[in-house]
Amino acid sequence: AYHRVFCLSDVLSKDAGECAICLEELQQGDTIARLPCLCIYHKGCIDEWFEVNRSCPEHPSD
Repeated sequence: AYHRVFCLSDVLSKDAGECAICLEELQQGDTIARLPCLCIYHKGCIDEWFEVNRSCPEHPSD
């Protein structure tokens, strides 16, 4: 049973590597979503991900 992982929207203040969903760079000024496990993704990417999966892409058992 999947549970909804609530994400906190934020605007990235500094470059932070890549989004594990789309593999594009997370860059300063991007609208991102930070999960409770502290993983961050593009907000649009994680919104689409949550339509299919209810857990963090990098922590599927959480």
